[in-house]
Formats: sequence, structure tokens, C-alpha cells
Amino acid sequence: MHEFVGSQVPTYAILSHTWEDEEVLHHDLYDTPDAARGKKGFTKLVKFCEVAKSKGYRWAWMDTCCIDKRSSAELSEAINSMFRYYREAAECLVYLSDVPTGIKVGMSRQKQLDHLKDSRWFTRGWTLQELIAPRARLVLDAQWNPIEDEGDLVDILASIAKVDVELLRNSDLVSNFCTAERMSWASHRQTTRAEDRAYSLMGLFNIHMPVLYGEGAQKAFRRLQEEIIRISFDQSIFVWQGNYSSSGLLAKSPSDFADTPILGLWGPVSLAPFMMTNVGLSVRINVTEITENDANWLQGYFRPEETDHLAVVACDVFNGETWVLLVLYLQQVLNAGFYVNGRRCKAYRRVNCSTYMAVSVDTLQGRTGPGSSEDVLVLEDEHFELVGRAIAADLSRDALVSSQ
Repeated sequence: MHEFVGSQVPTYAILSHTWEDEEVLHHDLYDTPDAARGKKGFTKLVKFCEVAKSKGYRWAWMDTCCIDKRSSAELSEAINSMFRYYREAAECLVYLSDVPTGIKVGMSRQKQLDHLKDSRWFTRGWTLQELIAPRARLVLDAQWNPIEDEGDLVDILASIAKVDVELLRNSDLVSNFCTAERMSWASHRQTTRAEDRAYSLMGLFNIHMPVLYGEGAQKAFRRLQEEIIRISFDQSIFVWQGNYSSSGLLAKSPSDFADTPILGLWGPVSLAPFMMTNVGLSVRINVTEITENDANWLQGYFRPEETDHLAVVACDVFNGETWVLLVLYLQQVLNAGFYVNGRRCKAYRRVNCSTYMAVSVDTLQGRTGPGSSEDVLVLEDEHFELVGRAIAADLSRDALVSSQ
């Protein structure tokens, strides 16, 4: 074991794998090296080093034993740097412990590729960035035999992971994909620790933030989204679907992006900054009232209430034939209004969160465009609860004054 810093880091191979029973940890190698040899995971460590050495590498990095997880500072640094670790490695060895070797059982290539699709490696949160970040990959089966690339392996990996194949050829392209699409890649993946569903995505958005195990999955994912909107004007982060009666504009889980449509971003000339405040998400958005003429086309979505409005998100959606407007439902929170930068803003909540609407420009003729946008606040859960308590307190005071 040796620690390198900055420009001193030598050429190295890195391992991508799924954790199994009795992995060899950092302190095992330092405190109880003899006992470490008796762990099941020691064989994995040895085989990884053997393959790396056979490929001509003198140094190798493995997350199980190269991070001292007893140190919260070191763990946080490693998690924030993980994408870079895999990006800067000369080669990533992808070990699929549940894919049987084709040599041993004499199976056809197609049968081996079928086993590849069933590998647990494609279901884990951390392995998403471990798939995308590396400059070169060597995929290994359960017996550490290379799965031969017959010119189709990258395409197969991309197809299973549901990511663009060009991204696997060049991870520098990751910023070309909108926020919602990047979230969708992780929508079906799981992690052992709930917060890691958010932490494992930081590298895909070039985000760095404190690691706070114990905060819970929803708070961790909320912090991730707040960091993203701090550096991005991409409103596709609002394009998600969840089974919630009402919500703010931020999603509660990567799973909410599972059915992300094909999106096209608007040019920055048509956009305005948006940011999270202590009274909700402050955003300039095209909010329009629902007219009687909207009743016909709205029947296919749901029956709106009097306080419901249509909100046009600043990214177009492809409806299968052409690009059209993407519209969400916002419901005005009555008796709630705030001053932002000296201007009074209406407050809203998103409703009918399980769907969005693909609407042609003609359908909202005269009600869209930069001139139709307004500054509003969309309340997240804690803001909505606070507003509700404040309104109730006001009504109680008014009733008391009236009775007196």
C-alpha cells in the first residue's frame, strides 16, 4: 500500500465490481494482515492484482482496501473524487462475479452475452459512473477471463445500461446530456446505503458536496439537485414523474426520472436564473390560467381545479413526430405570497405529479413566450408546511379579533 498525491500519481489500473461477503478492508491490511488473507475477498484482491500486473501495470486501486472508511474525512474525499479516480486510471477492470466463464462451460457467445445482461453489476448505483468514466475497460467474467470484444461489446454495455454508446467511448461528452437524461440512467439502480443513490451521481454532474450519512435518501438527493441548479440553467431537472398528490419542482428520488422523454433544451437567451430560497424555488416560468377552451385537450390528462394553472417548462419534448411544449400543472397556494427582490410573487405547488403534457404551440397560442413568463415561487414540502401553519395562525388571530 502506498499513497500518492497530485502529480506524483503513477499509471494505475482500477477495479469496478460489486461488493460481496468478507471484502478485505483498508484496516485489515494494516492491522490484521494475516487475518485478511483468510477472508473470502482476499482472493478477489489477489486476482485483480494478478490481472493488472499481466497487463503491465505496477500499481492498482481497489475501493474496498484503498479507502480508510473509518475516517469520515477520507471517505468524503474519496466519494467526491471517485469519478476522477476512474477517469484518470489507465484502464478499468470490470469484474462480473456472476457471469460464468464461456471457456469453462463451452457456451456460445450469445449465451454469454445473455448472462452479461443479468449481471448484478448493472443494477448497482456506484457502477454507473464506473461504467461511464474510464478511458479504457476490460470486462472479466467470474473466473477473471476477459469477455472478448468482437467490435460489439461497448454497444452491448450501453444497451444494457441504457446510456448513449458515444458516451462510453468518450466520457467528456457527459455534459452534452441534459440533467433529466443523466438522472434516468440511475433511475433503476440501487445502493446499500440509501444516501449513496445521490452521492454516486455527483461525478456525473461535476458536483462536490459534503457526505452526510444519516441524512436520509430524500435529503441527500435534494441537496444534489440544489447543487445542480446552482451551476446550471437546465430546466429538464423539473421533468420527472412521481406518484405524489402535490410536490415542489424538485424530485424526491432518481426513480422519478425513470420515464424521461426525449428533451431539447431552450437557448439561454430565453431563460432566466432560478434558485432555491428559504421560501421555495424562485423561478421565472410561463404560468398560464386554464381557459374553457382548454377543457377538450385536457380531458386526456386530468380534471383541473379552479386554482390550477399550466406551466411551460423551458425545454421542448419530442412527441414522436415533432418538438412541442412540455407542460406541468401548478396549483396556486391561496393566501400565500412573498416578496422577492422587491416584487410580490405568487406561490404554487406542483399537482398531478405522475404526468406531464406534450402540447403544441398552437394549443397555447398567445399564452407562451418570454413575454408571458413571470417570477413565481414553487414551494417544496417544508415551505408548504410552514406556509400552511402561518395561514392557519393568521386565520386564528382574525377569528379571535372578530370575536372580541
